[in-house]
Amino acid sequence: MKTKLKHWLGLIVFPPVLIAAGFAYANPAVVPESAILAKTVEIADVHMHVLEKSADWHKTRMDRNNVKWGGGVGPAVVGGGGGWPKPAEMTKVLGTRYFFALGQDEFYRVFFSGGPAGLVDLSSKAFVEMFAIADQMLGSREAYGFGELHIDNSKSFSSHRFARTIQFDNPVVRKMFELADKHQAVLQFHMQADNPANLEALRRYLREFPKAKVVLSHSLPYTSLLLLKDLLGSYQNVFVELSQRGSTLGTRELAQAYNRSGPKAGWLNTIEEFPDRFMLGSDAYGANEHRYDDVMSEIREGLLPYLKPDTLRKVAYQNAVAVFGLK
Repeated sequence: MKTKLKHWLGLIVFPPVLIAAGFAYANPAVVPESAILAKTVEIADVHMHVLEKSADWHKTRMDRNNVKWGGGVGPAVVGGGGGWPKPAEMTKVLGTRYFFALGQDEFYRVFFSGGPAGLVDLSSKAFVEMFAIADQMLGSREAYGFGELHIDNSKSFSSHRFARTIQFDNPVVRKMFELADKHQAVLQFHMQADNPANLEALRRYLREFPKAKVVLSHSLPYTSLLLLKDLLGSYQNVFVELSQRGSTLGTRELAQAYNRSGPKAGWLNTIEEFPDRFMLGSDAYGANEHRYDDVMSEIREGLLPYLKPDTLRKVAYQNAVAVFGLK
């Protein structure tokens, strides 16, 4: 028993070793029907940040790649600033194709004004303002949930300036879970798998709030597939999105799930084992905004053709429609 327990704890604490073991690129077989479908199937991008460009510009790049729905995460600054489109502007141009999430702007403002300590404080001004309108916005579908909420990006940050680690179990996250559970809404978290305390807190929240739907950004950085499969098998309200898991933006080959030549066997098998739980995301923003087309073409060439047709449709858009309640 002690040996088994030690082995299981090792899966959580030392995931990079396990990522490398048995999950290298091989020679997966293309599914002929899926290869054809992958070229034209509609895509839901559940990790689409809206930054810097106009709403019309974002619509154009979505249309060019047959991305029918986009959103799931918030802009860096809600209400514009620096030419960034307001959620209302995005909705005016895209209608229900755009699904807005609360929380990311507030996390930015609190973090850069009060540091990590402010992110767990319900009295932080930005959180007070957000929670004053969150219930109404979730109820009216002006917002579809909360995200992307950076809990721990200490090794998976976009810049050192933005890196932080906070406790997952805190009053702000609990309030979000309460509202998400009430409205059967989505919470999308950027957190790492190498923090056992935060993982255990996530498990407790998943049990306590079964109607809240949790999406793990970037498929839970620094995870092992064994851990990911355990979460998916244990909790019906946890889902995975695959942004930054291709080779276009995923610079660490160890963490890639696929490249233009196909998916890794372990990832392909896991997706087919849980076909209702995986979704697609771009996360192409800022310096990578011009790579949106590359991200989408890599998905269509290196991932979708290798899935069974039914799984392909689910991963491409059907799961997102169901999880976020899209029209």
